Amino acid sequence: MFASALAIMVAGAALPPAVTDDMAQTRTVAKSGDAVWPGFSSAPFSLLYVTPDAEFLLCDDRTPGGFSDIGQDAATGCSVKQGPSTWRRPALLAAMPIFGPGEVIVMGSPEATGLSRAGWRRTILHEHFHQWQGNLPDYYARTAALDLADGDESGMWMIQFPFPYSEPAVAATHRAAADALLAALAAPEQELPAATQRYLARRAEFAAAAGARNWRYYDFQLWKEGVARWTEVEVARRAGGDWSTEAEAYWAEQLDLLRSGSLSELGRVSVYAYGAAEAALLERIDPDWRSCYRVTMQMGDCWVSSGVPDVPDG
Repeated sequence: MFASALAIMVAGAALPPAVTDDMAQTRTVAKSGDAVWPGFSSAPFSLLYVTPDAEFLLCDDRTPGGFSDIGQDAATGCSVKQGPSTWRRPALLAAMPIFGPGEVIVMGSPEATGLSRAGWRRTILHEHFHQWQGNLPDYYARTAALDLADGDESGMWMIQFPFPYSEPAVAATHRAAADALLAALAAPEQELPAATQRYLARRAEFAAAAGARNWRYYDFQLWKEGVARWTEVEVARRAGGDWSTEAEAYWAEQLDLLRSGSLSELGRVSVYAYGAAEAALLERIDPDWRSCYRVTMQMGDCWVSSGVPDVPDG
């Protein structure tokens, strides 16, 4: 469908045409996300493709130190800059402000990241949602206001925060909340309000067991990573064709992970499936939750504004 005219090799390192072809296809599919998140496809879409020998920056107007412009890619219509290999690893999958304000997707090849090609393309959608998040008004100031970084300015606190994943009471209440969330997602329409209230009661117990500051972190991760997981699936579904088929299979995997995974074993990874399922349930209860989402950084706020009767505090 897409054919890249770029086949440049510099200093023994090459940017495979398949990379820019996949990037171009993903940018087209991202247009399906504009109906979900206004401005999704037009948010900055820069990507740093990492190999063991060099790095290639696509679709970014900046030319960071050590990088040079090596041509324009026909598939994406973007300039490509090449730079030396740095500390960034080919197995990395992330969106980070590595060149100053503005998130850059940093990824290696499907082989290096352990993903299928379809999964690699869908992951670009996930990381692009982080770019969209970073474009929200006062995103960085609001993140700092959570008061969770403990002086860390690198952003690594988002991964390394000492949440008590293995604390028995926390793990037990997570299991009960996850089971209730799955039950609410599967509930027929007439039973949905009651099933959602039962879930929210279990959610409040999970929050109480974690403690206020720990819960502020976990709820933020549901907001940041869980909704990104839901978004990659939802946008791919709306794109149709093979994208939709693959997304449905991946969604089933996420529900299986929520059903069988324990908090103590999964640790922070638990937020992906749990938060994605929360987003799916909110979408079913009140699609306007996406308006709330843009002005908060806690999923709990969107439950409070969702209109579900007797939403517990916490």
